[in-house]
Amino acid sequence: MNQQVLAPLIQRNRFDRMEIAGAFGDLGTLVPFVVAYIGVLKMDPFGVLFAFGFAMVICGFVYRTPIPVQPMKAAGAIATTQAAQTLVLTPAMVWGASLATGIVWLLLGLTGTARYVASLITRPVVLGIILGLG
Repeated sequence: MNQQVLAPLIQRNRFDRMEIAGAFGDLGTLVPFVVAYIGVLKMDPFGVLFAFGFAMVICGFVYRTPIPVQPMKAAGAIATTQAAQTLVLTPAMVWGASLATGIVWLLLGLTGTARYVASLITRPVVLGIILGLG
């Protein structure tokens, strides 16, 4: 990226101790699933870590918010539980599920459907879901 593009992105983002502390907030939920992807499913560590890191950096610079880990938790839970079953879960299935999830969220965001659905849900419901996930 050139300086004209980077300057506004850097100026509107904060890089202080609170942001650094927040950067480690989801490690407790992200690391076990990444370890499961690499250890149980034998996925390429470079590909997994690079994709997560690249997506998080871009999301942070563009939207000024971290990527929520909840979709990753669902995919990771499925991957780790299915590894113990007779169903064979392959790295290609995980990549396909991730790609499909990303496309769905991209379409919801680009069409404005996500904003519309968010306007239908009241704040107490959102707080209840957040509390339940916590």
